[in-house]
Amino acid sequence: MATKRSNTTINIDPRISRYASPLPRVMVGASKKIGDYLRQTPTRRALAITFENSHELAAVEEVYRHVGEILPQLIRLRQQEKISKIVDALLPEMAPSRSALIQARMQVEAMTKILESGDYLRAAEIAKLAGYSENNPSAQTSKWKRDKTIFTVERNGVDYFPFFALNPEKSYKPYPAVGEVLDAFQDTKSGWGLAFWFAGLNSFLNDQRPQDLLATKPALVISAAKDAMAELQHG
Repeated sequence: MATKRSNTTINIDPRISRYASPLPRVMVGASKKIGDYLRQTPTRRALAITFENSHELAAVEEVYRHVGEILPQLIRLRQQEKISKIVDALLPEMAPSRSALIQARMQVEAMTKILESGDYLRAAEIAKLAGYSENNPSAQTSKWKRDKTIFTVERNGVDYFPFFALNPEKSYKPYPAVGEVLDAFQDTKSGWGLAFWFAGLNSFLNDQRPQDLLATKPALVISAAKDAMAELQHG
């Protein structure tokens, strides 16, 4: 970068010394002195931008200094990205192991069994049972979910709520024990993880399912959740 009307000496930004690889040098000074300097260096190519007054020079000088600093880094990053893409393209596809496929199949079967059991309903179905507003049928169930008094399982973007967790004698509101179970697990289980736990035979409950005891023995279900959590914490 040069100026026609300045008699100042050539200033080379000292910040370029921080970098290991050579950076473009931004030189400010009289055209003749910059030309003399370039003829004495091994530099093979240069870009000169001239200004007719110091105001134009001051407005643009700092911009070019910053560009000169970051440009080599951007080039290196771009090269690294290209190398990463080439490596990814050359790597063979990693097929899942037989055991992983079996585990995935079993999980899908378990999820399908839960959804087909009739134990889980959509928000609109619950709203119809409880007589909630038809204009916004998910308003109440969404509030329960936010308050962590109930959990959901999701499939194809739709939330399903556990019907067994709702008390028909209380306008189908969640049993208080459900919230206490969620609190006991402290977010260590996903919605599906909770669904599997409620539907599984539990040794703490004499091989009964927690979901079958919510209405009659809620305290025992809460204790079972705390016992399961203690086992998780202690390995």
